[in-house]
Amino acid sequence: MKNLITKNFLPLVLALILVAGCNSSTKTKADKGTTSSGQQASVEVEVFDAVKIKDQIVETIEKMPSEKEIVTLLNEAGASYILDLTVPAEQAEKLMTKSDQSFGLGLYSFDLLYASIYNRGDVAAEISSVSEQLIDNLGLREELITTSNYLGRIKLNADNKDSLDYLVTQDMNHFHQQMSTGDQPDVYALSVIGSNVEALYILSQTTLLAKNNTQMLEIMSKQTERVNLVFTLLELMSGDENIKPYYEQFKPVVTIFEQNPKITEKELAEIGPLMETVRKNILK
Repeated sequence: MKNLITKNFLPLVLALILVAGCNSSTKTKADKGTTSSGQQASVEVEVFDAVKIKDQIVETIEKMPSEKEIVTLLNEAGASYILDLTVPAEQAEKLMTKSDQSFGLGLYSFDLLYASIYNRGDVAAEISSVSEQLIDNLGLREELITTSNYLGRIKLNADNKDSLDYLVTQDMNHFHQQMSTGDQPDVYALSVIGSNVEALYILSQTTLLAKNNTQMLEIMSKQTERVNLVFTLLELMSGDENIKPYYEQFKPVVTIFEQNPKITEKELAEIGPLMETVRKNILK
């Protein structure tokens, strides 16, 4: 895995995204009531438009290491499956806004991978139902389900480990194929941010809980590229005032990986709470 962090990483990314960000807004008129003479008053305001930076979003996501890699490495390291670390199915009902639902779709997609690798077909079936509801809420049924109903097939094959693993992988591939050419790059960006935040959260918490975490610390040390690219996506999306706080909260994580190519217990003790905070705020 390439190490993209250099001591100048943050300034470089900020400069690159600033250029992209200059063209990511659309001007619209906001109603300001009426003047003393009875005329309608309005003012032009800039509204963030992710469609204008779709190419940068897709290009960044294409560089992202697979989330499945983390689950596979955890499994190979002998880490146990911890259901309590995943997002409860009932949490989906509390995701009310488009951005919340987009993040949620990503969080659940990683939990689906996590369940499939550890042969938790019961959990995978439940997550598939939740994901379908979020997809409907986001108006993406035609793109993600009607064309190829992998989620439905996952529920039907929950007891077959080989089929489960295959179908979950195909579902993820189908998601990327459809979303990279679709017209909702904001949903695409936020869902990928969500899935990788969940991946880093579960990895960090599992490593903190493990009695012998030497191998898992090595896995943590290999996440520099992933952290960088999540940060880049957050930077791209930070033109949306609703997303900007998550970008700010993720900065310290980038700094830790920038300054520490090898993650030890000391860095882990900082990363764990930071990832927990970012994830908790996404789920508020």
